[in-house]
Amino acid sequence: MSGEAGVNPIEAMSEAEQAEALAEAMVFLGRDLELITAELRSAVSEYVSPAVGDYEDETILHLGQVAQNGIDLAQNVQGADLAIVDTDHENAEKYQEGLDALDIQINF
Repeated sequence: MSGEAGVNPIEAMSEAEQAEALAEAMVFLGRDLELITAELRSAVSEYVSPAVGDYEDETILHLGQVAQNGIDLAQNVQGADLAIVDTDHENAEKYQEGLDALDIQINF
């Protein structure tokens, strides 16, 4: 989106969809982390293994929160974009009604 007034709804929706896809991809990072830490646990001593498990649990929790926040943000952007489109449409109709009421011929 540029620094102009108004919003390009197609551009905004595309960006919101991209943000949602990135947030959903975060969920797979948790699965990848589980695979990595499983290998790490087998390579470290029994004294270190619980710390690796704690790290995994904490990190997966945070990844889930980040992913959910990203999805929520993307959905909010999509909702705002739809509201903007509706408002633009309503304003265009009112503008046309105003022109019609003035009975001015405009050549297109």
